[in-house]
Amino acid sequence: MRSTTLLSQNGVHYKNYLLLLLICLLAYWPLTFGIFSVKNDAIHYFLPYRFHISEALRNGEGPFWSPYLYLGNPIQGDMQSGAWNPVVWIFSAIGRYDLTLFHYEYLLYIFLGGVGMYKLTNRLVDHSHTALLIAVSYMLSGFMLSGQLINWLAAAAFLPFVIHYYLLTNHTLSVRNAVKTGIALFLLFTAGYPSFFILTAYLLVILFFVALVEKIKTKDKAPGKFLLVQLPAVLVFAGLSLPAIVSYIDLLPYYQRGGGTSFRDTVTNAFDLQHTLSVLFPLSIKANDIVSETDVTCRNIYFGIFPLLILSIFPPKLSRRNIQLLLLTVFALLFSLGDSTPIRKLCYQFLPLMDTFRHPSQMRLFFILAVLLLAVPGVKKLLNQEYTVPDTKKIKRVAWISACLLLIVAIVAFTQSGIFSNLQTINTTGPRFTLKNIIDAFSLADTFLLNALLQLLFIIVFILWCNKSIQSRPLFSCLWITNMLIMAQLVLPASFVSKVSPKEINQRIHASAPGFPVTGLQNTLAENSKDAFDNYNTTGLSYFYNKRIGISKVTNSPAFLEQEDTFIQTKLLYNYVASLPVAYFADSVHPMKDTILLGQPGGCLHAFNDMPLPGLSCTEKKSAIITKISANRFEIATETNSNALLVLTQNYYHYWQVSVDGEPGKITKVNMCFMGIIVPAGTHKVIFSFVPHNTIKALWVQLAVLLILLCSGLYFIIKRNRQ
Repeated sequence: MRSTTLLSQNGVHYKNYLLLLLICLLAYWPLTFGIFSVKNDAIHYFLPYRFHISEALRNGEGPFWSPYLYLGNPIQGDMQSGAWNPVVWIFSAIGRYDLTLFHYEYLLYIFLGGVGMYKLTNRLVDHSHTALLIAVSYMLSGFMLSGQLINWLAAAAFLPFVIHYYLLTNHTLSVRNAVKTGIALFLLFTAGYPSFFILTAYLLVILFFVALVEKIKTKDKAPGKFLLVQLPAVLVFAGLSLPAIVSYIDLLPYYQRGGGTSFRDTVTNAFDLQHTLSVLFPLSIKANDIVSETDVTCRNIYFGIFPLLILSIFPPKLSRRNIQLLLLTVFALLFSLGDSTPIRKLCYQFLPLMDTFRHPSQMRLFFILAVLLLAVPGVKKLLNQEYTVPDTKKIKRVAWISACLLLIVAIVAFTQSGIFSNLQTINTTGPRFTLKNIIDAFSLADTFLLNALLQLLFIIVFILWCNKSIQSRPLFSCLWITNMLIMAQLVLPASFVSKVSPKEINQRIHASAPGFPVTGLQNTLAENSKDAFDNYNTTGLSYFYNKRIGISKVTNSPAFLEQEDTFIQTKLLYNYVASLPVAYFADSVHPMKDTILLGQPGGCLHAFNDMPLPGLSCTEKKSAIITKISANRFEIATETNSNALLVLTQNYYHYWQVSVDGEPGKITKVNMCFMGIIVPAGTHKVIFSFVPHNTIKALWVQLAVLLILLCSGLYFIIKRNRQ
């Protein structure tokens, strides 16, 4: 009997998961059907990094280094690159990472966010219908619709799972749930933006102490067992995350923000109070007459009009759980405001790691999650019609007041709006761009008018639904979901997608030569970069995909190496390096202070180092030809009639090794941030290899943990089936 009940319950949940998937695919149709591309940071940073991680994996190498990104980049240590994200590894096994796979990764995170929120909600109230509606609001919330930063969406995907399984762990004291918590934390850590992991860690610490105090007070279960069950979560997380942790720590000495950042930087893209209007009027975030220093992707906090109504009708009771959620709501909102309140500065000054990240507006995620969970009991009450006659009157009263206020807003906005005249004068280039062009032309009054009229329509239908004769769960659910879908369509063109067709971007990506060709490596860096900005807004720097190592002063990477940033600002040296190929022989080495020599005529090739190397001379007979290249290796055939310094214009990093004819050599940092080695006269084979020993050892630990988890999971499945 119990098995039949479980099967029935699971059947309902699986149907709801399928419905969430369908809603996700329909709501984000430009990605689903490849109509429009994502934009900005998604194209300039995240997609190129995923492409090169994929190329390394498909070449049978670890994604440790990329020779094409910014004159060599240790992608293994970049916390936002996705190098340790298992989703990126799985997608890379499917095919070369292009924009289509990138869009599918977006959709996967949005869908997983819905599933996680569904599980968390259902655990709180044991009501699948309520869980479905809350999950839809989360999946189509203003945070999810700000989709240029895919690692923000990845964090939103795994955060509900972390909270869900951790609460279950504390409640059941189950090792299995503790393991699931560790896995969810690993996914949040490796796929999400780093600050979300830091913030979540603080949240878990608070939940831990709250639960510990409760265990001690009630004496229900021994605190010792409660403490012991936390260990599997920590061990699983640490074991799975070890390669990422080691790689991130290794990068810190080279990283621009490795030593923290200033408070002024940490409040970049704080949530502006004027954008609280988006809680009712989400389209207002893109009004062309609004003045805001906050990026459009950081302005939206919409989570649906019906959760707002329900919170007004059925205010959450002051239970322990609701008090915690209220505190989280208030803290998240105040934190997101940046320097408008003292909260962000206090955290910056007194809490570890709170000085390492920017964008306070990311706390909108915790705000939206907490508010939706506060609305959960009211939603269940409304759906089950568990309310009295006075409650019925209150429902109608709140609905009518809301309708009147929206009508007033619409009338006032209409007197100042030019929406109808704009609709007649819009010059479109075809139906694909109509909505995008119309929304781009909206003023604040236009957005108020359109959103107010739409919300008013939903309120009126809700008032009609309140009549007992037509009340039904499916009708209310359709109303809720339709509201979220329509509002999402208004915001998508503003904060998520561009006008560019994915086909155009994919054509350039697919034109990239497979593997790691040596073609073009004899050209100068400047030659390889002459078309670098031809399609910059569409696909970013061209040499990210044409497999010809290039050079530019663009620094889109948030983990840009500090040494290279200094090099870029040294004009004479930058121009000189750009005039040479990736590998060349330097006949003379000078102190860094003597870069003025580059402006003088002469036939010798130079390199610069704070400790000049003696015994070099100008020679005409010299050649350095790159015969083979891969993600983590350069093979160079050299010939010279005297000792010379071989320079490889790839960023210096402590894991690089070099050998000359199989004999280990010593790498010297030259030209401020690149690598060199003295090569004796004659013909030689020089091999530069990037071998991150600590990371490789950590990978073995990760593999061991994975095997233990797989074997344990298989054992429990067999045991359960036998029972």
